[in-house]
Amino acid sequence: MVRNGRLARPISDAGFGLLRRMIEYKAELRGVEVSFIWRFEPSSRTCSECGQRHDMPLSVRTMKCDCGNVMDRDLNAARNILARGLDTLRPDLKRTHELRQTLGSPKAATMTA
Repeated sequence: MVRNGRLARPISDAGFGLLRRMIEYKAELRGVEVSFIWRFEPSSRTCSECGQRHDMPLSVRTMKCDCGNVMDRDLNAARNILARGLDTLRPDLKRTHELRQTLGSPKAATMTA
């Protein structure tokens, strides 16, 4: 992307930082929650079916797990990232129910009945 080796990473990081700020801004305007995963999440090395972590060099493009799951490494990473995002965005239903009861919300009465 950037030819100068010393500046390539800072420029690229700044570009992704700006993109992240824009996504967060637009999501806030629309009332949508955005979830980000950790930069070094082992998403392509973790089996999307059983969760077992494998040590694989980047040259290996197919993920083969002991559970029988065989798929492209990038597809496996995409499935893991989706699952992680859905996991972090899923509301804690028990906690929501407790908050409604303590706040005296009219929905709390319908939920308990």
